[in-house]
Amino acid sequence: MIASVWQRAVADSDACSSSVTISSQSDADTLNSCDTVDGSITISSSASGVITINNVEEIKGAFTAEGASELTKIIAPDLDNVQGAITLSNLNSLTTITMGALSQVSSSIIITGNSKLKTLGFQELEEVDGQLELIGSFDSVSLPSLDQVKGQTTIMGSSSMSCSTLDSLKSDDVFESGYSCSSGSSGLSPGAKGGIAAGAIGAVLLILLLIWFVLRRRHQRQKARGTQSTIPPSSTPSTVVAHDEKAPISQGSVSPIEETSHPEEAKTLLPRKPVGSAIFLDSRSIYEAPDGATPVQEYHELDAGPVSGSHQRPINAY
Repeated sequence: MIASVWQRAVADSDACSSSVTISSQSDADTLNSCDTVDGSITISSSASGVITINNVEEIKGAFTAEGASELTKIIAPDLDNVQGAITLSNLNSLTTITMGALSQVSSSIIITGNSKLKTLGFQELEEVDGQLELIGSFDSVSLPSLDQVKGQTTIMGSSSMSCSTLDSLKSDDVFESGYSCSSGSSGLSPGAKGGIAAGAIGAVLLILLLIWFVLRRRHQRQKARGTQSTIPPSSTPSTVVAHDEKAPISQGSVSPIEETSHPEEAKTLLPRKPVGSAIFLDSRSIYEAPDGATPVQEYHELDAGPVSGSHQRPINAY
């Protein structure tokens, strides 16, 4: 019995003086006799259900729990001081974190990617020497005793979370290296958010490329139309008629071809009398030319100038 008690005391002493990995509640119970853990405490990804760490007041290393998808609650009611960082991330079933006595963290507090964690509060937390990053689906975040955060502060919760109380801490110069609080977070992990951002950037670049291609095609078409408009239309050869020659036009009208090709010219043309082998003179006093067998008896010269009558008259006879 004495040996058993001695071995247990030695085991408890070893647990207090080194880093500890907790996979179940029985592993956490080995720390019940420790008020200080000289190393770090890590909750394994295989841990599930509720993990309660009693009596431990100080952790000289880090306190970490990542990827334990079946872990529902973390309870450390006596924990007051953590020398390393507190990192609790991607705990998909986690609903409760209870660290009511925590007052100082000498490094960072990073709590992200815990989709079912709706309420987060550190009622006695006064000082964080590193960054404070709280991103998730929080409906409320309570830090009523917070006095100083030396690193960057980023807080993001659900659409129902209010930042008014945290904003008042900013006005009291609690956040020394920058502060950001926003609501409406989907609780996505940083990797998922990075993937969404990369996809959005790719989509925007694709849209810009399509717009550039359409504008380029339109510019080329407009340029082609402008080039065609500067080419003079081909002229259709026209027959030049001497001023003393009369064009043969049937029944005193313009031919359909000329009317189609030269609509403006067709409007100004006057009907012309046909000319050919038979010469028509506007006169009733006309002598027929003798044939070759009949000697010429006389010749008549017709008046070439304008006359007052409707007939041309001979003026000299030979």
